[in-house]
Amino acid sequence: MAWEQIWSVNNREMSDSIHNIGYFAAVGILFAILIIGTFAVAGIKIPSLRLPGFPSNKGTLTVKVMDAPTDLEHLNITIDQLMIQKANETGETWINLELIDGEPIYFDLLALHNVTLTLSKTEIDAGNYTMIKMHVLTANATKTDGSIIDSLRVPSEWIKVILKPHLNMQSDAAITITIDLEPTVNIANNPALNLKPTMKAMVNG
Repeated sequence: MAWEQIWSVNNREMSDSIHNIGYFAAVGILFAILIIGTFAVAGIKIPSLRLPGFPSNKGTLTVKVMDAPTDLEHLNITIDQLMIQKANETGETWINLELIDGEPIYFDLLALHNVTLTLSKTEIDAGNYTMIKMHVLTANATKTDGSIIDSLRVPSEWIKVILKPHLNMQSDAAITITIDLEPTVNIANNPALNLKPTMKAMVNG
């Protein structure tokens, strides 16, 4: 009989405990709903919880182009590929940069005097970068006397720009490279009509 009484008392206490826990849980939930409702009515936004994460280890690189004065009236260029060279322990690797709108970019270089044109804005890995090159799909020019040069050739079809000093991309950084091209097309001494630009790159980090 004594064991039955003890068992009954224990069951009653356990039932009361569960009842109390359920009661306090219900009160807590109701209290939380009231708080959230108060914030909502007051127009106060509750910031979302953010769990700690890993750093992206990427930075944003923007590449722009501009020109310097020349004796030409127009110099139209189509760029269909842009790459940057990354130096690492195993050597050097070329990385594709996304062109704006994902399409070849056609522009008059001489219309960019003191104005820049954005060629690419791409997230790249952190690291040391040493050179940029752009592939010239087409090039033609108009001289100051109005005569037109239908087709200019670029040696190897690539314009290469060495970055001095090198570009040191760090995580979450935003760096802009502006390529300043001074085109040289000397018709008298250049029967092959090669486009030989003088280049420099300005890195603004």
